[in-house]
Amino acid sequence: MARVPQSGKKIFRISEVITDHGSSLGILLQRANLLMQVERLLAGALEADLASHFQVAAIRENRLILISPSASWATRLKMQAPQMIGTLHRAGHSEIEHIDIRVAPLTEQRPAARKKRELSPAARQALDIIAEIEADNEDSKRSDTPSDSTDGG
Repeated sequence: MARVPQSGKKIFRISEVITDHGSSLGILLQRANLLMQVERLLAGALEADLASHFQVAAIRENRLILISPSASWATRLKMQAPQMIGTLHRAGHSEIEHIDIRVAPLTEQRPAARKKRELSPAARQALDIIAEIEADNEDSKRSDTPSDSTDGG
């Protein structure tokens, strides 16, 4: 049996409120989604270490506001601002013309992506030799173990 509100107010399902972009919650969720998309876009376009040291705070008028945890990271971001604006324009965010960077603690610390380094030829050769030695040791251990077969006579 469905309940009928006594006050005469209309009852909404949560899914309706979330997807209704006219409601205040729907507008807030739509805005948060836009900020997350812009952050992912910029993080993908920047070097891995720099990408983990900023967050998108807001988009106001034609300005994107980023926060960074220290002045040194903020300076590096400022140097990348023209490239970031180009990335945003190519992705369809042509309304953003300026990037402001402010120093403040990040709300969520992201782990810095580790760079994979190539082994030097000498290191690769040393590892190959060690693998050969281990394989030879395993082969010699197998040939030294007595066989479990018994003679019938």
